[in-house]
Amino acid sequence: QMTASNLRPAINGDVKSHFAPRLVGCISRSLRPVFIFLRVLSLFPMLIQRGSNRRRKRWRRLTTTVFLFNIAIVLILLNAYLTQMNWTLILLYEDNFGLMHASTVSAIISGLKPFIACFLIALFTFRIKTHTRLIRLIDAVDLSFRSAFRASPPVRKYTLWFFTSSTILFLIPFIYRIIEYVQTGMTLGADYLTDSAFILVPMLTVWNIVPLMYYSLHNKIVRFYLTTLIKALDKEHQRRVFSLKFYYEQFLRITVIQEGIGTFFNPYILFSLSWSVAVLCLTIYFMTQDHASLSQPITAEQFLDREQRDILNTRVHFAIGWATIQVIVAALHITIICHTGMLTNERTRQVVNAVLRIVPDQNADLDRFQIACFVHKMTTQFMWGMTVWRAFPLERSTFFTLFSLIVTYSFLLLKLRDNPNVAPVMTNFVHIVNASNAITAVDTRP
Repeated sequence: QMTASNLRPAINGDVKSHFAPRLVGCISRSLRPVFIFLRVLSLFPMLIQRGSNRRRKRWRRLTTTVFLFNIAIVLILLNAYLTQMNWTLILLYEDNFGLMHASTVSAIISGLKPFIACFLIALFTFRIKTHTRLIRLIDAVDLSFRSAFRASPPVRKYTLWFFTSSTILFLIPFIYRIIEYVQTGMTLGADYLTDSAFILVPMLTVWNIVPLMYYSLHNKIVRFYLTTLIKALDKEHQRRVFSLKFYYEQFLRITVIQEGIGTFFNPYILFSLSWSVAVLCLTIYFMTQDHASLSQPITAEQFLDREQRDILNTRVHFAIGWATIQVIVAALHITIICHTGMLTNERTRQVVNAVLRIVPDQNADLDRFQIACFVHKMTTQFMWGMTVWRAFPLERSTFFTLFSLIVTYSFLLLKLRDNPNVAPVMTNFVHIVNASNAITAVDTRP
C-alpha cells in the first residue's frame, strides 16, 4: 500500500526510476491510446516503463525507441523540405504578383504549417525526459488521491474528447482538399506531391493542433484533482477527517504537477502564441492595405480563354480558404491556451478559499501555520502555475491584453491608410529604396 513516505518524492518533484513499477494501472495506462497516437505523430518517441518484467524486455524498448527516434528525424527532414518548398513558392509569388497579393499572403500563412510541425516534432522529441517525468508525477499523485479520496480523473471521457477533436480537425482539411481537387480540375497521378497532399495537408493541421489539445488534457486532469480537494475541504464542515497538514501535502503534489506541465509546455506555449499573433497581424495588415490585390496576373491566352480565367480565380479563392483555416487555428491557439491556463489558475486559488472557509469551525490557532503555508504558496503561483515561461501568468488579463493589442494594431493601420500625408511619404521611400538597389518593378496586374 502506498504511504505518505512512498509518495514523498512526488512532493519534492523527484521521481526516481525505481518508483516506476509501482505506478502501473494509473493515468499512464489509461492514457495509452493517446500515447500511441502521439508516437504515430512522432511527438512521443518512447515507450513507458511499466511492470516487473521491464528488465527482461529492455532490448525491445531500446530497439523501439531507436526506431521511433529515426522516424521522428525523418519527419523533421520531411517538414523541413516542405518548408523550403513553400519558401521558394513564396518568393516566386512575390516576384510575379507582389507581396500584397492574395496568393503571396496565403502562401506565407499556409506555408507556416510544415515549419510549425518541424519545430514541434523536434521540441517534443528532444524534451522526452521532461515529458516522461511529468507522466510519472501525475501517476504518483493519482495513487495518492485514489488512496485518500477514492477518486480518479475520468480519463476515458478525456480520451474520447481528444480523439474526436483530432478526427474533426483531420476531416475538415481533407474534405476541403477533395473539393479543391474537383473544382480546379486536377488529375490524379499527374504529380506525386499533389496526390500526397491529400494526406500531408490534413496531417500538418493535426500536427499543429494536437499538442494544444494535449496541453488542455493535462490541465483537465489537474483541475479534477483541484476540484476533488475543494470538495473534500467543504465536507470538513460536517465531520473533520483530515488535518490541514494533510491537505497541504496534497496541494503541494498538485502544484508539482503544474510546475511539471509548465516546464514541459512553456516553450510550446511561447512559440504558439508568437506565431499565432504574427499570423493574425499579417492577416489584418493585408486586409487594411489599399494596394492589396485578389486578381491574378494573366497572359493574353488566359485572358481570351474564360475557362482558364475561372480556374485561376478558383485557385486564388481556395488559397485564401487555406489561409483562413490557418488563421482560425491561430485564433484557437490564443483562445484555448489563455482559457485553459486561466481555468487552472483560478481553480487553484479556490483551494485557499475552501481552506479559509473551514477555519471558523475549529480552533484557528492550531491551523494558523498551515494557513500561512497555503497563502505563501499561492503568492508564488507565478513560479509554478500556468504561465508563459514565467514571463506572465495565463489569466483573463492575458487574453484581453492580446485581444486589445490586435484591435489597436487594426485601428492603427486603418488610421494610417486614411491619413493623406502617409501614402506619399511611403511611396517616395519605396522609390528611393528601389532606385538604390537598381530594381525595376513591372506591374503585370490588369
